Amino acid sequence: MSIHLGGSRSLPPSPLVGQVVRAVLAQGQAIHVGCASGADQQVVSSAIAAGGSSSLFVFAVGECVGAGSPFGFWSGSAFPAVLAAAQAGARVFWGAGGPSFGPQALPLKARLSRRSQAALAGCSASVFFLASPASPGSLSVAAHAVKAGQPVFAFACGFSGPPAPLRGQAGQWVAASFLGFSCWQWVPAAVQQSLF
Repeated sequence: MSIHLGGSRSLPPSPLVGQVVRAVLAQGQAIHVGCASGADQQVVSSAIAAGGSSSLFVFAVGECVGAGSPFGFWSGSAFPAVLAAAQAGARVFWGAGGPSFGPQALPLKARLSRRSQAALAGCSASVFFLASPASPGSLSVAAHAVKAGQPVFAFACGFSGPPAPLRGQAGQWVAASFLGFSCWQWVPAAVQQSLF
C-alpha cells in the first residue's frame, strides 16, 4: 500500500510533516511524493531521516544527466533533495512527467501535471500540507486524486479553517483525522448524500 504526500511549494519548515511521514512509515506504507520545494522536499528529507528510503518513491519532473546534473527541472524544484533520495536508496522516477528534451519534449506545465498524476497512481490515499487555503497547484492535484477515487486529506499549516473547495468537484471539506493527526478530509457530494 502507498500513500501520496505533497503540498505547497511555499510551505515553511513544519515539524508536522516529519511526524506524519514517520506515522505513515510505521504503518508499513510506502510514500509517493513529487520533486518540488516546500512540502515535497520536507517529505523526502523526513523519510530519509527516519530511515525510510526503501519505502520512498520520488516522481521527478526532470532528468539527472552526466555526473548528477539536473535537466528539465525548474526554480520550484528541489533537485538536491531528489538526488539525495536517490543516493540514500529511494526509488526515483526521473522524467516522470514525460520527456523534457528531444523531439517528443513536453512543455513544463504539462510535465508537472503528468508528474503529479504519476505520483498519485496506485495510492490508497492522498495527503496535502497546505501553506494557504487557496494553494492552486496542490488543490488541483487533490481534485485529480478525488476523481481517481482516493480519500483526500489536507493539513492547514499556518492558517485556520478548511482549504478552498476543490474546483470541478462537488463536496466539501470536513474535520477529520489522518493516523491520529487532526486535519481536513474532502467528502464528495455523492458520499454525503449516502450518509443521510
